[in-house]
Amino acid sequence: MFTFERFEENHLSLLRQWLNARHIKDFWQESDDEEKLKVKFLDELPRQGVLPFVIAKDHEPIGYIQYYDATKVGGGWWESESIGTFGIDLMIGSIEHHGRGIGPTIIKEFVDFIREKEPSLKCIIIDPDPKNRRAIRAFEKAGFAKESEIETPDGTALLMRMTF
Repeated sequence: MFTFERFEENHLSLLRQWLNARHIKDFWQESDDEEKLKVKFLDELPRQGVLPFVIAKDHEPIGYIQYYDATKVGGGWWESESIGTFGIDLMIGSIEHHGRGIGPTIIKEFVDFIREKEPSLKCIIIDPDPKNRRAIRAFEKAGFAKESEIETPDGTALLMRMTF
């Protein structure tokens, strides 16, 4: 139902549009500087092992999703996680697709996508804002379990996990 296309430079303007959308802005903050956004998503994140993708439905870009080996990210993130733990982050940027109940399906399909690519995968973690009830519910419907509120370099988050 959904495809995951590698994020490329031509997606930056779409990402900026999504980041400026009210339903995203409350929970995902990035610099307003276009050059900083470009450097982060095209250079820094990939250098840290973060693999970025555009979520597409019927070849139409509707959101952004990324995954990474949690033990390799560094910078105060996931220092106590064990080998085989991967993390994901996502946003349904398209307002036409937001709030339509497709989040759990996207998440499940992306989990399957990661499982095909990462034979060492043992679990996946996610860290939504504790106030983002819609995202938390989508992750629960996709099979993630709440663990605890934690402090991350970006602030308070709810750690959720799916184990295989």
